[in-house]
Amino acid sequence: MIFNILNRSYKRIWVPIFGRVLFQFVNFIERQAPDQKPTYQIKDSVDVDSQSKIE
Repeated sequence: MIFNILNRSYKRIWVPIFGRVLFQFVNFIERQAPDQKPTYQIKDSVDVDSQSKIE
């Protein structure tokens, strides 16, 4: 339960907000516009249950 709440908040709040702040910071340091804009998307390709099992 708590893992789902943390996972959702990380994907929906932390990544987009921190990603945009970091993007602006990099633009300020490099003083040039990037070639590609970031997507702020996280892929769900990792299965958490399979990683937590000890074999």
